[in-house]
This record gives sequence, structure tokens and C-alpha cells, in this order.
Amino acid sequence: MLRLARRDLKAAVSMIDPELFEEASWGFHVQQATEKALKAWISALDKDYPRTHDLALLMRLVMDFGGDPSSYEALTNFSPFGARWRYEDDLESLNLIRQEWNQLCTDLVERVAELIP
Repeated sequence: MLRLARRDLKAAVSMIDPELFEEASWGFHVQQATEKALKAWISALDKDYPRTHDLALLMRLVMDFGGDPSSYEALTNFSPFGARWRYEDDLESLNLIRQEWNQLCTDLVERVAELIP
């Protein structure tokens, strides 16, 4: 899952220009990278994760299993990109600062990488 998270993160980072990539497409990749990183974290804690796009649920599971994802909690705002918003063609831009969100997601992926031998 961590390799897949890195793949989605790489896509998100390459979509930094809002003139070239719509926010919905970029946000989907941030959501996917976050989801897969959290699932990798749960796996690193030797637990099973559910099939879900709900980032808040995955964060709670990491906490329940002994991890501390609180530094990355703001990424839960990306859940709608993975479920509802990816199917809407008239999504109004939220004008998110992509560099900041990409960095937070990068920090999460790097944190999870530290847990995996």
C-alpha cells in the first residue's frame, strides 16, 4: 500500500498547476495517497483495515491500534474527493493551496515509511 500511496502522491505533486489540472483531479490523488498511507500504517501495526474511502475512519483506526496520526488529521478533509466529488463534473474550486496539502501528505507518507522495515 505504501508504494501505491507514493504513486498517487507523485501524481498529486505533478498536478500543482491549477491551469493544467482541475482541483477535483488533484484532490482525488491526495485523497488516494492519504487513504493508502493510512492503510499501510494500519498494516504496519499488524491490523486489518476496511475497504473504505473514509479518511477519518482510517485515522481513528490508526489511533485505536496505537498510532498517532493527529499531525495529519487535516487530510481528512479530502474524503469527499475519493467518494462523492470525483463523480461531479461541475465541482466548484475550493482554491486549496496545493503545495501545502502536498507537503502534509508527503509528511504522512514519510512517517509511514519509517514504520515499515
